[in-house]
Amino acid sequence: MTKNEEKTFVDNAKDTVTKIMDTNDSTKNFTKKDIEDNKGMAVLSYILAPIPYFTSNKSKWVKYHAVQGMNLFFVAIIYGILSLILTSVIKVTKTCEIWGISYECGKITPWWVIWPLNIIGILILVIAVIGILNVINGKAKELPIINKIKIIKN
Repeated sequence: MTKNEEKTFVDNAKDTVTKIMDTNDSTKNFTKKDIEDNKGMAVLSYILAPIPYFTSNKSKWVKYHAVQGMNLFFVAIIYGILSLILTSVIKVTKTCEIWGISYECGKITPWWVIWPLNIIGILILVIAVIGILNVINGKAKELPIINKIKIIKN
């Protein structure tokens, strides 16, 4: 790869990440008092989403983050179920050898199943951290990627 190709690749990657991270910011729709008084419950929206979703009816700020947290929660549940199914179904035989004798020593899930699943799991965690950082910074920004998957709407 030449220097120009590397630069183009890096620039394209930066542009893609910038587009993904550029989500709607509706912070102006909330009062400063609501934001400051309810940051703790809003942070909880990205850790234990059902609690703020079902208990915080008074704060628009918490409800906004609770809806996003619930969408992320449902994505995480779907990911967990698919991950469990794939790692249970896709198996290869592992062969072991002792003193020159080969034998079947079990079945394992291959790396080409585990790695993508782990990357998706890490991505879900990173999105939750982005949501928490938005709350801490007093922002009402949509979560990247999850903003396209709206299971629960505001």
